[in-house]
Order: sequence, then C-alpha cells, then structure tokens
Amino acid sequence: MLTMLVVDDEIYALKGITQGIDWSDLPIGTILEAENVAEAMRHIQQHQVDLVISDIEMPGQNGIALLRQIREIAPNTLTVFLTGHARFEYAQEALQQGCFDYVLKPVDHSVLKDIVRRAIEEIERRREQMNFENTLDEYRTQWTQQLPILVERFWQDVLLGKSLSSANRLNRELALYDIPLEADGRVLPVLLSVEHWEVELDDRDESIMEYAVRKAASEIILGDHAGTIMQDRNELNLVLLYDEQLDRQKLMAQCAQYVRACNDYFHCRVSCYVGEPVRIGDLTSALDRLTQLERANVSSPQTVIDSTHNNEVVSGVGGASLPHFSEWAAMLDNSNFEELARSIDTTLNQFAMESSSRETLELFYYSFMHLLYQAANRKGLSIYDLITAQEMQEGQSVRTPALMQTWACKVLNKAGQAIADRGRDTSAIITKIQAYIQDNLHQELSRDDIANIVYRNPAYLSRLFRKETGLSLSDYIVQMKIEKVKKLLIETNDKISNIAEGLGYMHFSYFAKLFKKVTGLTPQEYRKKNQNMP
Repeated sequence: MLTMLVVDDEIYALKGITQGIDWSDLPIGTILEAENVAEAMRHIQQHQVDLVISDIEMPGQNGIALLRQIREIAPNTLTVFLTGHARFEYAQEALQQGCFDYVLKPVDHSVLKDIVRRAIEEIERRREQMNFENTLDEYRTQWTQQLPILVERFWQDVLLGKSLSSANRLNRELALYDIPLEADGRVLPVLLSVEHWEVELDDRDESIMEYAVRKAASEIILGDHAGTIMQDRNELNLVLLYDEQLDRQKLMAQCAQYVRACNDYFHCRVSCYVGEPVRIGDLTSALDRLTQLERANVSSPQTVIDSTHNNEVVSGVGGASLPHFSEWAAMLDNSNFEELARSIDTTLNQFAMESSSRETLELFYYSFMHLLYQAANRKGLSIYDLITAQEMQEGQSVRTPALMQTWACKVLNKAGQAIADRGRDTSAIITKIQAYIQDNLHQELSRDDIANIVYRNPAYLSRLFRKETGLSLSDYIVQMKIEKVKKLLIETNDKISNIAEGLGYMHFSYFAKLFKKVTGLTPQEYRKKNQNMP
C-alpha cells in the first residue's frame, strides 16, 4: 500500500482532498496532511512518502521550494501540484523541475483522482523497474563471484577438446567469460607440480593446501598479468598466462620465487614447468609436453624447468636434427602407432636427403631406445617385454637411414603390439605399490619412498594412484594399517599399544583417534565387540 501526503495552507482545501474524495478503490494505505513546507518535510523525513499533492502558492516557502527538497532526499517520490490560472507560470516551472502533473484550482475531484491513478501506475512501474534492476545487480554480483569457477570450467573444456568447434563460438565464449583473447590468441601454460608435502595430510586437507598453493601462484606468478590459475580434470595445477609478450626471464624468476615460497610457507616441494605461448587449440599438446617433462624429472626436485631448453632436440653433425621425442612418446602412450610410423619415415627420409652422418644415426638410435625404455617403464613393463636383446643390437649396427627406417618401424610394430596387448593398463605399477605397502606396514611410508620403488616422479605417481584406486597414497596406507590392526585385535591378545607400535604408530593417542575416526570405535571397543562374536 502507498503513502500519500497532501500539502495546502487552506484547511478546507486540504480536508476537501484528504476526506472529500473516496480513495478506497486505490492502493493508498496512509494519507498524511501538512499546512506548509516545513511540516511536509517532517513527514517526508519520517515516512516513506510515495506521492505528494501540493499547492504551489503558499505563504513562506512555496511548492516549488518543496519540490526541490523532495528531489534531494526522496527522488522516487512523485509530486502533483495544485495551481490557479493567474499563476500558470508556476505550473510550467514545476513541470521543468520534474513534477508528475498539475491540477487547476478550484480542484475537480474526478480530474485529480484520475491524475493520482496515473501517478500510482507510474509508481508501480518504477518499482517493478527498480526490482528488476536490483535483481539484475544481484545476478551480476553472483556472476562476478562465480566467474573464476566458470573460467576454470571453460579451460577444462578446452583441454578436453570442447569449445573448439568454430572460431565464432570460441570468440563468443571468450567474450562471455571476460577472457581478453581472440580465437587465434596464444596462451602460455605453466604446470605446477606438487612433489611432496612435508606434513601428513588427508584428502580434504591436501585439497585445501593445493588451493592455497594455487592462490600463491596467482599472487607471485600471475601477478598483474592477464591469466588464470586452475586445476584441470586430471587434478593438474596450471597457470595460464594470456600475455604472449611476457619477459620470459622475469617469468622464470617469479617461478623460482614461487618454488621457495611454497617450501617456506606451505611446507611442500613444488616444481614449475614453463611452456611456450601456443594457440588455444594447441594447449592440450603443450600441456602433454609439460607433463612429459614432469614425468621424466626424477632427479631435480624443487626446480623451474624451461621447456624451451628441454625440448629433446639434439643437433646432428651432418646438418640434420633429431625430432621432438617427447611428441613421439605421447604418440606411443596414446597408441598412435601409424602416426608415429609416418613421423619415423619422414625423419629418416630427411636424414637420407641431407646425407646425415653416422653419428646422427647413432644419436637417433640411442634417443629412440631411450623412448622405448621410458614407454616400457611407464607401462610397468620391462624393455625386454617389448623387444629382444638381439633386436636392440641390430639397430646399433645400422649404418644407413633406409636401414634405420626399416629397423625402427619393425621395432615399433613389435613394441606397439606388446603395449596393445597390455593396453594402457597401469595395474602392474599399482599392484607393485600395493604389495610394497602391505610388506612394509610396520614402518613409516612416504610418497618419495614409494615413487623410488617404481621409478616414478612422486607427483605423477600420486595422481596415477588416485586415478586408479580412488584413494590418495596416504589414505590407502592408513586404510591398510587399520585393516591390519583390526585383524590383530580380533585374532590376538597382544596389548593394543604394542600393536600400534608394530605398525609404526609411536604416539598412542594419535593412533587411538585415527582408529576411531576410521571405524567409529576405540580399539578397546572394537576388540571387545568382535572377539565376543560367535
């Protein structure tokens, strides 16, 4: 319901409007009266007045002065003026000052009521518009708050090959998410590899700490540059920089500062793998390149690796150069054997055209063998599961590009068949890890120790284990130790403290809390409940 204020210094005119007109059929809940401007302003300051009907000509301050004050403190209030023919210029000024309408004196009640009805419609229209704008502002705020999440999802889709169907669609999405790039723009990726936590964390705490690590990267690496910090669907932490004209030396220094900060403030070892600016459509390949570098890095923790200096391109003596073996490794991992065979043919045909030296062929041979060793290792296989020792020696004795091409394709076919037979099954590695954990439940087990057993980068291994089992290494170790404790509690009468110490828990109170957290019972309650079962 609305509030209406009637202002007139003539009491009979005032009462004639407030009481002489039937306002019951209009949505007016309160009608206020004032005999001068000062009294009218007190009402306006104390109430939310929606509509003012005021005489223009009054002693002291007139209606025009009232309208000016209303516009300052209650700009949404509408004003209707009463005026006489003799001072029609007042009505003109009132309209210029923004009054809704005016009525000539003596007041025709039906005319005034029609004007008030129209004023009420305008008030309701303005309220609807205001509500719409407020709702829009609220959604704008929510959109702004959610924008980082939406941007992260956009880049996750890009890395999965989505959102790349057409340049027009990509441009629309880039504009929608306020990403300052065009479809043909370039992005520089940096892979943040969390190699080791110095403190023991469960899954939830590790996720929280990884969020903190990404926030630190936003401040130190991203800084004022356009870009985003994100985690892809494989839980890789990434920095995507939109400015391809970055000072690379400065970026490397910022990454080094970030590595130190993670060690000092977050108790974790981190390495940064810095890519090159690539087109949006090539971002997946660039990320594969960085993960290859991460996977191969088993000897240089807490470091910054520049992909432009680690691209496995080796200059040959005869003028030729070796290919990007990291790209060949990705083809091998993804079973793209035909594409890899074509790349081998192209490379060795180029060697033949350029009359490459014997040393170039030897470099190719050792690089290709290194590629096979790494591929076998990643699959949990021995190199001898792929090819025989005699086949290795045959390649070493090759002296022409044509013969090297024949040998490499033969070896590739055999290795590809062996890998295809095993598929992309990583169960051999996981089984080896699980067996090692089972055999060593009596001691403290770290991610680094386990990674050394299977010759893997700790960060890569952690993601692989979680992907295959659904558990982090630390949670799996806890789960296995608790299962062992439960078995010993039921099958033996050993002291609980001795059982705990035998599984590496030196602090009994920590062990008891952990056991209850996992099982819902204290060790004593669990033994009593299960030993008494028939």
